[in-house]
Amino acid sequence: MSPAEDALDWRGRARCRDIDPDVFFPTASRGPVYAAQVADAKQVCAGCPVQAECLDYALAWLPEGVAGGRSQEEREAIRTRREFVPSADAARLEVGLRPDATSHEIAAAGLVLLAAGRSRREVARRCAVTVRTVHRWVATARAEKQQHDGQPRTASRHQTCTPNRATERSANR
Repeated sequence: MSPAEDALDWRGRARCRDIDPDVFFPTASRGPVYAAQVADAKQVCAGCPVQAECLDYALAWLPEGVAGGRSQEEREAIRTRREFVPSADAARLEVGLRPDATSHEIAAAGLVLLAAGRSRREVARRCAVTVRTVHRWVATARAEKQQHDGQPRTASRHQTCTPNRATERSANR
């Protein structure tokens, strides 16, 4: 399988794989008929195990139709703002975090999602952080595990996190 095919492997697990593709491309352009057609398509997306991957793909490649549980207008709004809907607070609530969660709590939740098999991109979306931040969490967790296991700590180009003063103070107590 080529890297391009491997990247699209999630489509085989999609709820819509056996649904007529026309369902996701409303024939009406506005009004109650359009709203009903979009709602029907979104109903297929609801609860899909690969909805996050589909949304990422749709944001990059699909200008029309319903995909990833979002209409083309909703995806355009996401592209325009360069942020994901729902808000960061709603995304954090989705994974069981308070809106005012600390960065350490968010990182811990992200690592749990990664351990459960979620992709780094999905973890970033669900925790309302960048993919780069998720990479840093992984590098830091690996370094801490090596240190805990007594292995020499190796430098990583992703290890740019340094303890802040509050962390240093609590460690010195």
